[in-house]
Amino acid sequence: MTDSAPPAAYRHALVWDIPTRLFHWLLAGAIVGAYWTGEFGGFDKTWHMRFGYAVLALVIFRILWGLFGSRTARFASFLRGPAAVLAYLRTLTAPKAHPTDTHNPLGALSVIALLLAALAQAGSGLFASDDILTEGPLNGLFSGAVDSIANRTHAIAVWFLIALVVLHLAAIAYYRLYKRENLVTAMVTGHRDLPPGLGMDVGGMERPASLWLAGLFAVISAGAVYFTVEILPPLLR
Repeated sequence: MTDSAPPAAYRHALVWDIPTRLFHWLLAGAIVGAYWTGEFGGFDKTWHMRFGYAVLALVIFRILWGLFGSRTARFASFLRGPAAVLAYLRTLTAPKAHPTDTHNPLGALSVIALLLAALAQAGSGLFASDDILTEGPLNGLFSGAVDSIANRTHAIAVWFLIALVVLHLAAIAYYRLYKRENLVTAMVTGHRDLPPGLGMDVGGMERPASLWLAGLFAVISAGAVYFTVEILPPLLR
């Protein structure tokens, strides 16, 4: 979506489905919540851990949705090789965005990096301990080397995650101010102005079957985290 009227041949096309949009905003909220409660929540880290579990469940959901979800949400639809990334880099200084109906080749790398950083941060938190009051549900259940690696990963990965979030926000601002493309609105409404041949039909993307599949993946993701946090530790003790 741009500030000025799109070319006449463009159409207001559906790009992001409801599950993808919900995931995006819920993950943003969970990451902010985990960081805030971790840094400013005092000694009680209950909510910090809850937000961490939410991040983990959301990442698992996105992996499943990236494999079996709607077309534009699938990793196969937007992951490209080095040649495509380099070709896209050459278009960055152009005043108009190169239209894509999913993540562009550079944005795709950002998505994967964010998912991996969030997975490393939330996953390591399951094994980490602050040696005072708080420890992850799997802390102490394996070798001390595992806990030590988890502690270091949890302390370092957060800075990679913060850097990626800042880079993500900077890219949004760049596209908004220079290329006149409002990516935030697209992730809220799910629609963008695209040339013919891009985008998806409403009936083909938002059909009930897709939402049922998303619901199933959400249950699986939440169940996997619940099993890891509540059921697995007693079994291993």
